[in-house]
Amino acid sequence: MTNRLSLLPLLILAACSSDSAARSATGDNGADTATGSGADTGAGSGTEDSGVTDTGAEADATSDTESDAGGSADATTDTEPSTDTTADTSTDNCPDELFVQADPAPENSAYPDPSLRAYCDADYLNVESNGIIGYQFVPITPNALRAQTHLWRLPLVPEFTDTLTTIPLLGVVAVAINGIPIYGANEAAMPDNFGDPVYNAIVDFCKGHTGGGGDYHYHALVQECLAQAALEGVPSPIIGYALDGFPIYGPNGCVDAACTEVVTFQSGWQQTGDPSELAWERHAFTPSSDPTKLDQCNGRIGPDGSYGYHATATFPYTIGCYHGVPGPSVVNGGGGGTGGGTGTPTACTTQSDCEAAGACPSELGCECTTTPMGQACVPTCTTAADCPVVPGRTFTCSAAGLCVPAR
Repeated sequence: MTNRLSLLPLLILAACSSDSAARSATGDNGADTATGSGADTGAGSGTEDSGVTDTGAEADATSDTESDAGGSADATTDTEPSTDTTADTSTDNCPDELFVQADPAPENSAYPDPSLRAYCDADYLNVESNGIIGYQFVPITPNALRAQTHLWRLPLVPEFTDTLTTIPLLGVVAVAINGIPIYGANEAAMPDNFGDPVYNAIVDFCKGHTGGGGDYHYHALVQECLAQAALEGVPSPIIGYALDGFPIYGPNGCVDAACTEVVTFQSGWQQTGDPSELAWERHAFTPSSDPTKLDQCNGRIGPDGSYGYHATATFPYTIGCYHGVPGPSVVNGGGGGTGGGTGTPTACTTQSDCEAAGACPSELGCECTTTPMGQACVPTCTTAADCPVVPGRTFTCSAAGLCVPAR
């Protein structure tokens, strides 16, 4: 693939350098990496823990009627999108040409050159990457940048569903067109107890940083780091793909089919408290009929009938849940993912989902419980010893007999 990007490394370096001076060098502290890749589905708060799974582990007896990020019916009134949901307009129906390998940044001579390959088979868009960025790496966390062995398999024809699916609190939820993984809108238990890393200013100019495995990843997206800068009145291009196969566009888009009006879309999530910790519990989604407001998953059905997500300036920044069916598990050399590993939570709609083979990591079984980020199979317990063992976290057994993080 030939490089089509011009990221102006010196400009970005200047922005990164000025930004990073105000950031805490204690950053991720190695805790941003999901054990078992993509292992969390929420973040509890205080004694009124509303039911969260962390690496297949957190929930409690309360049964919330609201699903903050998937797993229950969407509060918005979506019409069914057209069956032509692929974002690519090329004749082979494969958007591989959107993934362009960046040139090596001269300042990154201590690291391997970026490596990226995208290709399609009958059912999937496959993206392989070593996770090295094409602009200067500016350390924000204590974790050194390391090459990875990323492989994502995304549905080539994504399946739109009215039943939302939870995203993992930790690990990969999407991949940018430069082959860099995208995480959700929160950190791990350290340093900020599942806080918003963008709010806490522990990301660089392009809204990324390295996790405990040396994996560079984004928590939000800056269009100019991936394509041309977002221009007023100009629809944004695709800058990433969620693991369910639906595209992630930049912030701008057409309101009508003739594209007579281009707007900057806004998240429907509102901040309700201090998101420096427990980011998901400090935000709430409010449905709106305003065409510039996105749905609970931070997406919309466009004028052409296709569904897509949009990057936004505010929480949850990329996606808040899946409106489609995620593809196969991620194979990855470190720092996260969405499949396998100790205690990986399983999304559910009924208890039978948690009784299926491989759905529950606990010998005592799991309970399909509503969490702030959607329905998930939460391990049951009689004592804390029954709960999953997850590095960096301690779990206890709640009065309801469910594994929850110790406070």
